[in-house]
Amino acid sequence: MSKNSTVALAHGMDVQENVTRVFDMLGGVTNLIKPNTTVILKPNAGHAAPPEFAVCTHPETVRAVIHEVRKANPKRIVIAESAAVGCDTMECYEACGIAKMAAEEGVELYDIKREKDLINVAVRDYRSNISHVKLPRLLLEAEHIINLPILKAHASMVFSGALKNIKGVVQDQVHTTMHRQNLTMAMMDVWSVCRPDLNIMDVMSAASGYSPHTPTPIELDCVMGSKDPVALDRIACELVGIDPDGVSYFKVADEVGLGTTNQENIEVVGDKLDDCKKKMWVPYLEDIRNRWPEYDVHCDGACSSCQALLTLNMETLKAIGIYDENKGMTVVAGCDNKLDPNTPDKQIILHGNCTRRHLKEHPDAYFLPGCPPGEGSLYMTVVRKEPVTGQPELMPWIRQRMEDDAPAWRGYVEKEAEKFYGSNK
Repeated sequence: MSKNSTVALAHGMDVQENVTRVFDMLGGVTNLIKPNTTVILKPNAGHAAPPEFAVCTHPETVRAVIHEVRKANPKRIVIAESAAVGCDTMECYEACGIAKMAAEEGVELYDIKREKDLINVAVRDYRSNISHVKLPRLLLEAEHIINLPILKAHASMVFSGALKNIKGVVQDQVHTTMHRQNLTMAMMDVWSVCRPDLNIMDVMSAASGYSPHTPTPIELDCVMGSKDPVALDRIACELVGIDPDGVSYFKVADEVGLGTTNQENIEVVGDKLDDCKKKMWVPYLEDIRNRWPEYDVHCDGACSSCQALLTLNMETLKAIGIYDENKGMTVVAGCDNKLDPNTPDKQIILHGNCTRRHLKEHPDAYFLPGCPPGEGSLYMTVVRKEPVTGQPELMPWIRQRMEDDAPAWRGYVEKEAEKFYGSNK
C-alpha cells in the first residue's frame, strides 16, 4: 500500500550530515531546488533568545541548509522572518545567532515587518476572519520557500512546528487580527496563500516545558523533513510523545486538506522512529479538569490553545505566590459550559471569545477577548483585578510585571522540570 506522505528522519551528532541526509532522502537538493532561483529560508526567529534555549531555529541548522541549497546553484538565498508581536526581528536575529551566521555565510537577512512592498492576496474560501493577507512581494515571487521550524512546546498552540512557523510571514497587524477570532483556522488560511515547497525541522535540541518564554531544552540530535507540513508535525509529535489528539490544529488541518494526519498514511524513511524517541515535557497537555481544585474551573469545549494557556496562567499564580489568596474564583474557557447564575460577576474570569455569551448573565465578569487571548492575560487580570488584554496604556505595567515575576517563575519551572525528567528516566 502506497503512503500519502514521506517524512525523512536523520539522527546523529553532526547537523550538516543530518541535513544532507534529509535532502537526499527527499529526492536530492538539485531535484528540489532549481538553479538560478531565489530561495527563501523561513526559520523560527520570533523571540530574542540565545541558541542554547532552543526557542529559535539554531543558526548551525540554518547554516547547514544554506550549504546544502548552494549545491543547486541558486541565484539568491534570503533568510526571512517576522518576529512575534512586540518583538524586533533584527534584535531576534542577533540574539539567536542567525545574524552572525548570515554575515559569515554572506546571506541576506530580511525583516518582513519592515517591508513596504506588500501585495494584498485574497484568501479564497477563507474560514477565519482573514479574507485577505498582505504579503511581501519577495515571498510571493520567490521560486522556492523552505520552512525551517524548530520543535518546541508553545503556550498558545501546545507545540510549535512546521504548521505554526508560517504564521511568521505576516506583519504585526495581520498577526494581531489572526488572534481575534480563530488563530488555528487563520493559520491554515495563511498556509493557503503562502505554502513552502519544503519543510526542514530542527530537532537537534527541542524546547520542552513552558516554552517559548521559559523553555527547558532537551537534546534529540535529529533533523526531519517533508514536503507535507502536517505529516512532519504529526511524526514530530510521535518522536517526543505528544498526543496528537490533544492538539486541535491537526483536526483543522485535516478538515482543510492541508496534509496527512493519519500516521498509517505516512512513510518515515531514514533512521527508525523508535530508536530516536525521547519523551518531552509538555505541561500544556496535562489534564486540567481537576488540576486546580481550589478554583472553579470550567473548560468544556475548550480548544487545546486555551487549555494550554489555562495551565500557563494557573501555574504562574502558584509560582508568584498569589494562588491561595484568590481561591474560589471561577475560570471559564470553551463554549460548552454552564455557570451558576448566583456566582458574583467579579469572581468570574471568561477566557476567550467563545465565553462571551456568559456576559449576558454576568455583565461585570472579567472578559478576556481573543482566540486565544494574550498569553499572560489571565494571571495578570487576577493580580490587577481588572481585565488585562494587551491595551497599549497597560504595556509598561505588563512588561514590568513580567520582569518582576520572572525569577520566581523560572525557579518554579526548574523544579517542575526536575520532577518530570527525574520520573521519566
